[in-house]
Amino acid sequence: MGKIAFSIGTITFSWFGLILALAILVACIINWWHVRLRNEEPDRLLDLTLYSVPVGIIAARIYYVAMNWQMYAADPSEILRIWHGGLAIHGALIGVILTIWIYSQVHNISFWRWADIVAPGLVFGQAIGQWGNFVNQDAFGYPTDAPWGIYIDYAYRPSGYEQFDFFHPTFLYESCWGLAVFILLAAVSWLTTRTSAKSAPGNLFLLYIILYSAGRLVIEGLRLDSEMIGDWRLAQVVSGLAIVCAGVLMWRNHIVQKRLKSVIAGRRGGGWY
Repeated sequence: MGKIAFSIGTITFSWFGLILALAILVACIINWWHVRLRNEEPDRLLDLTLYSVPVGIIAARIYYVAMNWQMYAADPSEILRIWHGGLAIHGALIGVILTIWIYSQVHNISFWRWADIVAPGLVFGQAIGQWGNFVNQDAFGYPTDAPWGIYIDYAYRPSGYEQFDFFHPTFLYESCWGLAVFILLAAVSWLTTRTSAKSAPGNLFLLYIILYSAGRLVIEGLRLDSEMIGDWRLAQVVSGLAIVCAGVLMWRNHIVQKRLKSVIAGRRGGGWY
């Protein structure tokens, strides 16, 4: 498969761009369903989508370029050619989270509630977006003899691995993991909104951060193109920190919710005077 899908006149459409557009569209559809499920205002979702999509893409590009500046220093114009690949998911997450937080502060709405709303769509969009790495032949892993190994053209093989033909399709592993996380998040969200089961605001989003980061922590260890900080893989460091921070916040939510239930139980029992 080539990188170019089709052309209309002088306008060329790349597979990478089309896959990215599809990922955003599907994420929006899922988020719309989630807004209806939680009885929130669709107009809020429209605003957040219009703001977070461009901010997320720009942040993803800035993050990637900053971590790989030596690749772009000689030709800075390459920074604008995102269809060549080079979007860091951690950068996109930072951009989306920052957008939701700023929007929630300006409009006086719950950041955690809206973070919960976008979490399932976000991870499903990530699962689709990973296939952009397939068409660009990047973000693959070490050589493998496994039957599901992906063939990489000679021009895209890293130095020292030219003699190998097949490599771990880490994009596929991350895509499958994202799909599994989506199914779990969707099930948890439905249970907490349609049954007596309750969850503190923000827990669904924090669960997404923990689960996605855990998968990335493992899968990143197979990749050949990881950005490094000394002897450490950057994505693994960020994923590990994300798991710890999300775990602490979820534990805090658990303590707060437990205290709230105790207060409510005390009032019902006549313990307040």
